[in-house]
Amino acid sequence: MSFDLKLTSGDLTIKNGTLQTVTDTDKLIQDILKICLTDVGGNPIQPWYGSFLSRSIVGSALDPSVTVSLAQSQIQNAIGNLKSLQSAQVSSLQSVTPSEMISAILDISVLQSNADPRLYDVLVSIVTKAFKKVSPSFTISTI
Repeated sequence: MSFDLKLTSGDLTIKNGTLQTVTDTDKLIQDILKICLTDVGGNPIQPWYGSFLSRSIVGSALDPSVTVSLAQSQIQNAIGNLKSLQSAQVSSLQSVTPSEMISAILDISVLQSNADPRLYDVLVSIVTKAFKKVSPSFTISTI
């Protein structure tokens, strides 16, 4: 089984002096959030990792329907890249559980916020190889 360090609001989580980890479905949710919200080039060790999501919409004065379409496309690409990374892990004989592997993307919903039109609420629905539905969500901004 693989694991990752648990992040809370972008910070490592420490409990009783021990770094916390995430596995299975919690790891998949964290992996999806990380790859979607990390700018490509934001990780100097792996400059290819991440998405062009923020570059596509930050400062955008495009029609909201175009912004939604761009965001959905960038999220789709990022999750596709994550799925490829998972396959590479399996090929290298790394132990990866079915609960942390993407089987299919069911939906990517991007809706402009009613409270602030500069914000877009994102909900991604995924089915894992363990046949569990996972639905991470986050908010992105055009500013």
